Amino acid sequence: MRIQPKQVKIGIGIVLCAVLLCVVLFLISSGGSPQIVDAPAPPRHVNPMPLPPPIPSLIAVQAQLPIRDIKPLVESALRDYLRNPIQRKDGLIESFIQLTPAPMTMTSSSDGTLSAKVAFQFNGWAEVSKKVFGRIIRKREDFDGEASAILALRLILNPDWRITAKSRINISIQRAEIEIVGITVSIRQLLTKLVEEKVVPKLEALIVTQIARVDVKTHVVGLWKRLHEPIVVRDEPPIALVVEPLEALAEQLSGDAETIKIRLGIKTYIQVHIGSTEKIALLSKEIPALPELRFADSLESGYHIIAPVEVAYTAIEKLAKPHVEKTYQLKGIEMHVETLALYGSYEQLVAGVTFKMPAFHTRGQLYLLGTPTYDVSEMALTFTEFDYSLTTQSLLLGLAKDVGEGFFPNLRTTVEEELSFPIREQLTQLQETLSAAIENRRIGSYLVLRGSVDTVAPEALYLTQSGVQVWFRLQGKIVSEVKLDSPQ
Repeated sequence: MRIQPKQVKIGIGIVLCAVLLCVVLFLISSGGSPQIVDAPAPPRHVNPMPLPPPIPSLIAVQAQLPIRDIKPLVESALRDYLRNPIQRKDGLIESFIQLTPAPMTMTSSSDGTLSAKVAFQFNGWAEVSKKVFGRIIRKREDFDGEASAILALRLILNPDWRITAKSRINISIQRAEIEIVGITVSIRQLLTKLVEEKVVPKLEALIVTQIARVDVKTHVVGLWKRLHEPIVVRDEPPIALVVEPLEALAEQLSGDAETIKIRLGIKTYIQVHIGSTEKIALLSKEIPALPELRFADSLESGYHIIAPVEVAYTAIEKLAKPHVEKTYQLKGIEMHVETLALYGSYEQLVAGVTFKMPAFHTRGQLYLLGTPTYDVSEMALTFTEFDYSLTTQSLLLGLAKDVGEGFFPNLRTTVEEELSFPIREQLTQLQETLSAAIENRRIGSYLVLRGSVDTVAPEALYLTQSGVQVWFRLQGKIVSEVKLDSPQ
């Protein structure tokens, strides 16, 4: 037999009447008193997730010593040293030599070799004593000429921070021989030996001494101590970078035509601390001594900072309330959601909802549990997989469930859709604040921090008593430029 549409409508009407009759009978059996649905609240207890272990950062330390600062000091000291003539006696030959150095040429190569080329004007005399027919004949001959010496110093930075050098020399002498009373006197040999023994060691010592006077260690000690002090990024709310230096690294010295380059690195842990200025001040620790250097083939600057963005439950509530606290209708029956309250329970977000249904004298408190997540594409906190707590589900059985069969899934969907909180602004502010703090930060008179924030990525999310925290890993490069004073 074919069922007519009119018969279907009559059947639905009978079912609805039966439901309403059950409701009336329930209300009569309960003496007409309001039906209260009051689910026990989930506990206000959070399980904070441990942060991922910190990744060491490397603050590159770059220092350059201009050769133009060393060269005039070495030239001056060498002229003073050679101001007095050098007198030598070698067997039958006695010599008296005056060396006058010309302005030197000094350059540095990529492997840290410092080359100094010095040209000399030399003049003097050589005297030969010769016994002829039982008589001692002395004959003196004046000479002059030009000589040059090229000294190549391979500068070496040692683990104890001293700078030493390994040298190579090349000496060239012009107008090399003279003849005295039939004896050929080699000025080349004489001058070569003189420059090797008297000039080159002095020149090497002068250069190394001038470079060593820069005292790189003292400058790095200053940075090492400064890094143990919290770097205040923002005053309100107080945010500080807390740096824990671990060790000192170095590449061997390098250079170019005009400078000697010193590249160091300080390996650290860097964390962000949020709290009162008094607490930040207490973060300073006892400063250990600067350790000996450990050498590496190359040092690449790179920092990793874990920093939180926290959103209070009250802020999420304020955004969601206008969309959740409203009247829901189903077939002429109304349910009014009066309040929405959020808090954390273990690792879930609790949405507590108070409601009333005047037509059925029903009111109560319901709780939904959702999972907090961070939406990377939207840069927003979202809460998904919402469902009623087990105790709420039990209370929804019976009248509340029968009457609200269409209401409560709708309410759950609304809560899930509306509990979304954008944090783009806070994240942008965090990035800009950190960038400003390290972009060009002067530390003392000779230290400057320069850095950039290159990437920001979510690292962890957990609930606190007051809100939701998303921890982000900020990565970039940071370099400390050291201004080296000219040697005195």
